[in-house]
Amino acid sequence: MANTRRYAHFIAAMEQRTLLGAAQMVNISQPALSKSIQALEDEYGVKLFDRHPRGLNPTVYGYALDHHARRILLDIQQSKTDLKAVASGAAGRVRVGVGQMLVEYVEEALVELEKTYPSIDNTVITDYAEGLRLALLENRVDIVLGMVNRLVDDEDFETTIVATDPIRGLCHKNHDFAWQEVSLDELIGKEWIVPEHGEVARSALEAFFLVQNQPPPRFKVVTNIPTLVGRYVRDYPLLSLSPMGSFAAYEEYDLAWFTIRDFEFYRQIGIVQRANVAANPLTIAFKEILGKCLGDHFRGNDFPQQPRAFP
Repeated sequence: MANTRRYAHFIAAMEQRTLLGAAQMVNISQPALSKSIQALEDEYGVKLFDRHPRGLNPTVYGYALDHHARRILLDIQQSKTDLKAVASGAAGRVRVGVGQMLVEYVEEALVELEKTYPSIDNTVITDYAEGLRLALLENRVDIVLGMVNRLVDDEDFETTIVATDPIRGLCHKNHDFAWQEVSLDELIGKEWIVPEHGEVARSALEAFFLVQNQPPPRFKVVTNIPTLVGRYVRDYPLLSLSPMGSFAAYEEYDLAWFTIRDFEFYRQIGIVQRANVAANPLTIAFKEILGKCLGDHFRGNDFPQQPRAFP
């Protein structure tokens, strides 16, 4: 198996794109770094870089290995951190990723977990769906609570769906669309504020226009920050989308929801772990408690309450 130092040398070469720059980055001689890269290429039986007078160009194999090399080194560093935590008296560490709108459930579950394991250390990060997927793949977290539409059929993950809610339009309460059903024709020419590429609400809107053979809507603002969405929809004639379970986040902005005729898209909320990876006892205990907390708030697979009407 390849020496782990070789992965660090490879990453340096990927980032610097010259042997000299990479050697300086990892504090070894240029010939030594070149030899290390060659040994890694021999290990995999492929060429990782095309070498030319101006530097290094990664091959398709180099790009493919980059993600794995970073993950390997991150796993090693995380293992050292976890073992140090245990040695210092901690019962272990729970590393959780969570969508911003679902933080309260993770907080509740961690409080319950610490009643049984008062000496645990916790790591909690918040992000949107794509960021949480990467955090799982890179082993920065052990478990995720978030939107799982794109993960349900992904063989890299084990997903338990705990709730679903429909995606609806979002507008100012004085907008003509407020509390109404609108048609596609009424949406043509409107400007939108939407999440970044890959988020379910944006993907659903793009797919809706595409299926109807219409040009894509104009995204005047792209952001994953709820406060910006609220302010732009309130202060400008922009439209947005939101899962119904997240509408409460916009109450202070005097917003309303509207439905779109023939637009049937749903957010799926679930608990996700990497597939075929043995979970530690703390993660298993946390998942059980988190599932109970979610079960107390959700009925079956649907949100228990209609979204509260905005004033």
